[in-house]
Amino acid sequence: MPMEWIKELGFGLLWLFAQPIFYLAILFTFWTGYQRIKKDRKMFRHRVFPIGSEWNRTWLLGISFGIILSTSMIVSGSMFTIEWLWLWTAVVTISLLVHQVWLLSPVYTVGVVAIIMWLIEQFNVQLPSLIEPAFQVDIVLVSYLLIALFLVEILLISTSKRDQSFPELQKGNRGKYIGRHLVKRLLLVPAFIPVPSGALELSVFDWWPAFGLGDQFGLVLFPFLIGYSQRFQGQFTDVGTRKTAIALTGLFIVLLASAYVVYLYEEMSIYLIGLAMIGRATVHYLLRFIDREKSTIFTPKQNGIIIVGVIPGSPADEMGLVVGEVIEKIHDQSVTNEQEFYEVMSDHRTFCKMAVRDLTGEVRFVQRALYEGEYHELGLIFVKETPRFTLKNEEIS
Repeated sequence: MPMEWIKELGFGLLWLFAQPIFYLAILFTFWTGYQRIKKDRKMFRHRVFPIGSEWNRTWLLGISFGIILSTSMIVSGSMFTIEWLWLWTAVVTISLLVHQVWLLSPVYTVGVVAIIMWLIEQFNVQLPSLIEPAFQVDIVLVSYLLIALFLVEILLISTSKRDQSFPELQKGNRGKYIGRHLVKRLLLVPAFIPVPSGALELSVFDWWPAFGLGDQFGLVLFPFLIGYSQRFQGQFTDVGTRKTAIALTGLFIVLLASAYVVYLYEEMSIYLIGLAMIGRATVHYLLRFIDREKSTIFTPKQNGIIIVGVIPGSPADEMGLVVGEVIEKIHDQSVTNEQEFYEVMSDHRTFCKMAVRDLTGEVRFVQRALYEGEYHELGLIFVKETPRFTLKNEEIS
């Protein structure tokens, strides 16, 4: 018996490399990273974050939840078919092709698959034998998978940090540049999915399998891709994502309470799916509207220069400067825009001393020795502004 489990786990692990979504996730990582860096070079003249930064600090969460999900599905006897997993992959592929990471929410990806299943059943559509097994999966089980993966998305959003978001510049209503931040995160949940083929059986419980398609099953390691993306300009990203997570937690509690009703009345599952999709979209657009109604944080200041971004590993990062702080003085000279900042720095190429007003409103001093070339590559991102004057004396001809 243990050898059969070891063998099935080994075969299930090999299935990972047969899943198109595994390779699509890799290709999308390079594509979205390339597009982001291309935009960085246009706005800031250099790259801010390297390719793959969308995956930072998500692996532990994905693997941990994958273990929990795998155990829950095996113990409960919740079986999917390979064809159903391919159908979900097709829906996710469309989201990747249109380059919309926010559509990678499991509420949308699993929800669309569930709606397709419901429509096929309602209209009694005759399907080719090749894809017919995709619609043999219990729609109640699909709704439960949506709730489970939705919880992972909430955890992904709640763990987003300010230093993980990507700075951007855009022209405001008055034609001046303002800054904003894009939170874009990707996560894989690798889970061993029971499928109705194999040599394994679990007859410990009389009720097993709860959502089965047979008495025996095999295992397939399948990576569920989850994404989150939202821009913030009226509040810092960690504040915005915290509010998003709180709002979505309320929706999750409602869905969790509805899950019992769905178990008793299977026909209610499509209403749960609809509630989840409408609720998720409402939170997304409502918070975006509220954020845009607020005054933009990253605008030119009269009393200093606000930091829009800090390049990881740069001198500015080593000095402990963070997004949202305001540089008021450099080498005891007040500065209000990027050009003034670097004019002062050009006269002090071996040392940097700044007066910075932190997020609590207190002024602190930071300093660091500079090496050749670093004076112009501190790793700070500012709002672009055409200065009204220069600190240096102009020559009169």
